[in-house]
Amino acid sequence: MGLLDGRVALVIGGTASDGKTSIGAAIARFLAEEGAVALPTSRNRLKVEKTVEVLHSMRPYESFPDIDLLSFDARDDQALISCCNYIEDKFGPISILVNAQGIITRYDAVATPRDQWESILSVNVLSVARSCQIVGGRMIQRRAGHIVNIASETSLRAIPYVSAYGTSKGAVRLLTAHLGCEWARYNVCVNAIAPGVIVTELNRPILEREPARLERFLQATPAQRLGTFEDLRAATIFLTTCTPYVTGITVPVDGGMSAALFAPY
Repeated sequence: MGLLDGRVALVIGGTASDGKTSIGAAIARFLAEEGAVALPTSRNRLKVEKTVEVLHSMRPYESFPDIDLLSFDARDDQALISCCNYIEDKFGPISILVNAQGIITRYDAVATPRDQWESILSVNVLSVARSCQIVGGRMIQRRAGHIVNIASETSLRAIPYVSAYGTSKGAVRLLTAHLGCEWARYNVCVNAIAPGVIVTELNRPILEREPARLERFLQATPAQRLGTFEDLRAATIFLTTCTPYVTGITVPVDGGMSAALFAPY
């Protein structure tokens, strides 16, 4: 018996090219291992297919998901609505929503192009807000649900050269607080996780190009190591099973980075 037996989880941005090495894919796996029907989405059909295969090999779906309906751009409201209708008709009410979609680029703040600001804010903020509205509206009608948004260490403190990304993740943190405040009376929990530095498909190119930057991250982390996907498991399960009295918070999973002015070493 798992803590999430019988529950249906929609994990937006929950895929990876190998089905495993992204924060969203790891979260989908944690949910499935606790008994949830975890359904990951992405605009990349191949990533959706691979991640669904990985999840199916771990905990077989009673009915294999429609890959096409799970493959869409998170900014496409109608595609999301169609996906939700399909999931609820086929698997049951969505009681867990995870927003793990996101993009990142590296620029000096003064040089960040307008199109990069627009792309990052539309994916990292607007699509999160709209999915909360669309899926959260269904949860409000049922007076139950858990939403987990993926913020970032950059939502808690400034990190150079990712100002657009950090701004977007700060917005996700505040959006989480606002929705948690408004929806608590409906027994809908809205919380966030702020991961520290975990090497993923998204950030690996930046970290590999700048080993000195990675070393500075390690120096600023009291735990003296990078995070792993496994470090996110406990926060994920807590925030998808918690009482409705826990809402509007962002949980840092960062080895103490956000709590320390500098590491004591």
